[in-house]
Amino acid sequence: MRRQLTVREWLLLALLGVILLVSGYISLFYMPMTSERDRCIAEAENCRMQTEALQVRVEDKKRMERELEEIFAADSDPRSIAPYDNLKPVMHELNGTLATTREYSLNFGTVDASQPIVRRQISMNFTVDSYAAAKDVLQKLHDSDYRCMLDNVTINFGQRSGDEAWIDAWWYRGGEGDEGGVSVNGTIVYFEYQKTARTAAKLPEAEAE
Repeated sequence: MRRQLTVREWLLLALLGVILLVSGYISLFYMPMTSERDRCIAEAENCRMQTEALQVRVEDKKRMERELEEIFAADSDPRSIAPYDNLKPVMHELNGTLATTREYSLNFGTVDASQPIVRRQISMNFTVDSYAAAKDVLQKLHDSDYRCMLDNVTINFGQRSGDEAWIDAWWYRGGEGDEGGVSVNGTIVYFEYQKTARTAAKLPEAEAE
C-alpha cells in the first residue's frame, strides 16, 4: 500500500535537500577556496617582508660601498716603502690587526719580485660580529705601517631564513650583525722595494752601499 506524502512532508524533504546542497557547497567549494585564499595572502605577506629585507640589505651594501670608496680615496701622502723581504713584520702586523676577529685565515700568493717594486699578495678571510667591526678592521689594514693596497673586498652578512627574514631588515638598520656574523673576503697587496744593480747605479754611492 502506497501512501502519498503530505505537503508538510514535501516541505521537510525540500528543506533537507537545501541543507544538503548548502553543506556540500561549503565542504567541497567554500572551505577549500577560503583556505587557499588565506594561504595566498600569507605567502604574499611573507614575500613582501622578504622584499623589504632585501631592499634594506641593498641599501646597506650601497652605503658600505660609498663609505669604503671614501676611505680608500682619502689616502694620505705616500709613505716610505719597506725594503724587501718584509714578510715577518707584515705577519706580525696582520696577526695583531686580525686578532680582534672571530676567526681569520691568510693565504700567501706568489711574490712578484721581477721589478724594483715587489708586490706581495695575501688573500684573507675573516669573520666579525658586525659591519662596524668589519669596517674597523679594514680601516686598520688600510692604515698599515707598511705600504699596501686592499683589492677585491667583499662583505657578506649572515642570513636568517623563512619568516624570520624581516628580522634581518631591522637588525641591520643599526649596522649590527646576527648569529651568522659578517664575513669579509679580499686581497691585500704589500709593496716592498728591492735594490737591483740598475737601481743601485742611479743612487748616490753612499746609499748604494
